Amino acid sequence: MSEVITALQKATRAGALSETAVHFAGLLERQDPTADPSVLLAGALAAERALAGDVCIELASIADGIAWEGDSDGDLVPPDLSTWQQALRRCSLVGDGGHLSPLVLTDDGKLYLYRYYALECRLAEAIGRHARQVSRPVDALSLAEGLDTFFSDDPGSADQRAAAAKAVDQHLLVISGGPGTGKTATVVRILALVQQLTSVRPERILLCAPTGKAAARLREVLADATEMLPEPLQRVPQPVTVHRLLGVRPGQRPRYDAARPLPCDLLVLDEASMVDLSLMTSLFDAVPQEARLILLGDRDQLSSVEAGAVLGDICRAADQGTLPEALITLRHNWRFSSASALGGFASAVREGDISQAMAWFGSADPAELELIGVPEAAGIDTLLSDRVLPHFVDLERLALDGAPAETLLAKRDEVMVLCAHRHGPRGVGDINARIQASLRHVPRSSSDGVAFVGMPLIVMRNDSVLGLYNGDIGIVVPDRDNPGGMQAVFQDAKDDIRAISLGRLPEYEAAFAFTVHKAQGSQSAAVTLILPEKVSPILSRELVYTGATRAQDSLQVWGSPEVLSAAIERSARRPTGLAKRLQRSKRICP
Repeated sequence: MSEVITALQKATRAGALSETAVHFAGLLERQDPTADPSVLLAGALAAERALAGDVCIELASIADGIAWEGDSDGDLVPPDLSTWQQALRRCSLVGDGGHLSPLVLTDDGKLYLYRYYALECRLAEAIGRHARQVSRPVDALSLAEGLDTFFSDDPGSADQRAAAAKAVDQHLLVISGGPGTGKTATVVRILALVQQLTSVRPERILLCAPTGKAAARLREVLADATEMLPEPLQRVPQPVTVHRLLGVRPGQRPRYDAARPLPCDLLVLDEASMVDLSLMTSLFDAVPQEARLILLGDRDQLSSVEAGAVLGDICRAADQGTLPEALITLRHNWRFSSASALGGFASAVREGDISQAMAWFGSADPAELELIGVPEAAGIDTLLSDRVLPHFVDLERLALDGAPAETLLAKRDEVMVLCAHRHGPRGVGDINARIQASLRHVPRSSSDGVAFVGMPLIVMRNDSVLGLYNGDIGIVVPDRDNPGGMQAVFQDAKDDIRAISLGRLPEYEAAFAFTVHKAQGSQSAAVTLILPEKVSPILSRELVYTGATRAQDSLQVWGSPEVLSAAIERSARRPTGLAKRLQRSKRICP
């Protein structure tokens, strides 16, 4: 075993590196025992960052630094950039993407795992094909009349009208905007307009979202927006998850792909920022080349949990002139006025303006926006008891009294408790355990984690057979057909209620609190965002912005001003090559 592998294992034991990264470096060493140690280190870094959502690493940002904080013997210090690149280019394990190799090094110094390089190339080509697709011309007078029918002529609707005009003319359109800017209301009117003016057939319109929760939310907003149309839609499609739309099955090819395209003339993807590189590539593959594709999302939100930052990359490419007609940003906010503390705070966070963001806490009504310091661990229990626990006590009582599933699920959605971390103090596991212990009236250390009536739960793994997907939220209720037994009730994207026994569920966890990532695609009247005790690498302005914009009426941030300021100061923008790849008109990709 080489010294570098030994050093990597030491980093793993210290908790600074995952076992996956060490295994990958070991695989590289077995494939080429003569590989330079810096190549094995680079492979471990690329694998580690892929787990964190980065499709590649930028060597220039790592060279001459410390690979993992806490190293004492210097074994994990990368060489200078020139020496590192030379070692990588000389190694048989590293290619330029023209042939299969474990690692790919690009001319601009980005190092990829081959899979992500190939996916990025494939997606860039697919995006280019859709962007270049030419639509049949629409009579200008008919378009103007249609826009007047479905959109008002006030200044606040100008961006929405522009988006609708582009949707008629373009085969690829991104509509970006924060909560309250009317993305879904705009797309409903677009659906009506394209049915009126183009060859898009109502039965060949598809709507999808990354999670069951996001699909259900899209259904709700669509129903409300459709009722306000001056002319009825011929058909309102029912949103489904992307996985269900593509027919994704474990260990098998999706039902729909490039060889068997989706039966659609127009596809709308909501919450596109949540879709990772792999899933977005599969979706673009499955959309017929002649079909229109509309992506809805907020480019300033957190990127997907899995690798990639596709929506942000497409938006950056549009900003740079590569896809000049593919992006419309909705700026007018219909939910929050210019004086709104929630809207003002979110805008300041998005812009990275720490002083303005903090100033909102001093001027806002605490019932709308409040920063609460938690100097010690006991303070968390006090705050939970005073401000959060009563809600879940009511939920438990309703479940025990046999309230309808719709009532329980609506009650659950009134309050949202979000954490930055999954693990550690003030993480999801910690907060869930504290709430669960309080509800069961036993010390936290004695809680066995067994589900109980009234407990909200979140599904952690896809199960296509049951039609449940990672992120779906249910409530535990008594099983009336099995005295003493329990089941969970879920509401799907079609508003149907399903009850499934706990024994049949895929992996799940308590969901009194969950991560900001899991909250994407959801809204709640009252949101509590719990920050860690100390500054951590996971904190960013995108995380704070995403958490804050889940709130419709009130937001409480629990944490110190120093930790919040550090989060707002840091951007979580991921290194990728997609935006630059879209700029190249010719490129040989696998």
